[in-house]
Amino acid sequence: MTGKLLSIMAGTAAGIAALAGTGFAQDKDATPAPFVAPAPIVVPAPVIAGPILKTPQEAGHAGPNINQRIDKTLKDAGAIPADPPDFAYGAFQRGFFLTAFALALENAKRGDAKSQTLLGELLARGLGVRRDQGEAAGWYELAAQNGDPEAQYALAQFYLDGRGVEKNLSRAADYLEKAGKNGHSDALRELAYLLLEGKGREKNPLLAAAYLYRAADAGDMDAQYALAGLFMEGVGVAQSEENATRWYAKAARNGHTGAQIEYAIMLFNGTGIDKDEAVAAMWFRHAAESGNPVAQIRLAKLIAEGRGVEKNEAEAVRWYRQARKKGIRDDDLETLSVTLSLQQPNVAVDETDDSRIVDSGEE
Repeated sequence: MTGKLLSIMAGTAAGIAALAGTGFAQDKDATPAPFVAPAPIVVPAPVIAGPILKTPQEAGHAGPNINQRIDKTLKDAGAIPADPPDFAYGAFQRGFFLTAFALALENAKRGDAKSQTLLGELLARGLGVRRDQGEAAGWYELAAQNGDPEAQYALAQFYLDGRGVEKNLSRAADYLEKAGKNGHSDALRELAYLLLEGKGREKNPLLAAAYLYRAADAGDMDAQYALAGLFMEGVGVAQSEENATRWYAKAARNGHTGAQIEYAIMLFNGTGIDKDEAVAAMWFRHAAESGNPVAQIRLAKLIAEGRGVEKNEAEAVRWYRQARKKGIRDDDLETLSVTLSLQQPNVAVDETDDSRIVDSGEE
C-alpha cells in the first residue's frame, strides 16, 4: 500500500514538473495577459446504482476484511489483548475472593467454563465462601462437560479421594483421560500411574509408558522421573540404562530432588553414562541443600573421603548431623562426628547449632 502511494505521489510530482516546464512557464519579456475569470463548471449529480465500496467477499476476492486485518495487526503488536480480561480471576489472584465469587457466578451462569472452574476452586478451598466439596464437585462437573481441562483434572482428584462425590477410580480415570487429551500433563502422568497399578483401568504398562512419555516430553519433571524408572526396570519399554540416565538428568535439571540423587548415583558409578565423581558430588549437593537426608548422608561420605570434592571432615560432620536430625544414621560418619569433637575441643559439639562446625586451626 505504501509503495503504491509513493508511486502515485512520484507520478503526480513528475506531472507538475512537466506542467511547470511548459504551459505554466512564462517568458520574462512577454506582457502578461489580462485576467479573465473562468466560466463556472457544472458537475452533474452522480447516479448511484449500487454501493460504491464493496467488501472483498462482495468483490469476489478471498481473505479477511480490513477490520479483521486491523484487529490482527493490533493483537500481534500487543496493542489489544487477544481475549477479554477475566476480572473474576484477576480478583482471585489479588485475594478478593468474595468479589471473585460474585463475578465468576455471573459468568458461570452463562456457561463460561473457566468461571465454573473458578467457582469449584473457591468452594473446594473455602475461599471467601463456606467450604462445600459437594457444590464444588458440581461446578467442576459443569466445567468439565464444557471441556475445561483444569476442571476435568480437579474432578478426577475428587473421584480418586472421594471428596464431594463417591469414590470411583473408573470415573477418575475417565476424567484424567479427558484432561490428558486436552494437554494436561499432570493428568497424563496420574493416568499412567493408574494403568501401571491396574486401578480404574485394566493394567497396561505399555500404554502407561506412552502417557508418561507424553507428559515427560512436555516438561513434567515427575513424569520424567517416573519414565526413567521404567527404563531402568524395563517396564512398558525396552530396558535401557542410557535412556534412564537421560530422563533422570532432565528431571534433575528441572529440580526433582529424587532425580538429582539417582542421577548423581549413576554418575558416581558410571551407569549409563561416563563416570564423573565431581559432577556426582555437585548433584548430591543440590539435593542436600534441598533438605533431603539421603543426599546429605551421601554428600557427607564424599566430603569425608575427598571423592569428587575436597576432603573436609568438619563439613562432612555438619552434613551428617543434618541428616541425623531427620532420622538417618551412618556408623562411619557417627564415629567421625564423635572423633572430631574429641580431637578438636574448639570445634562446637552442640548439635542444635551445626552451623558453628568449622575447620579448627591453630590461631
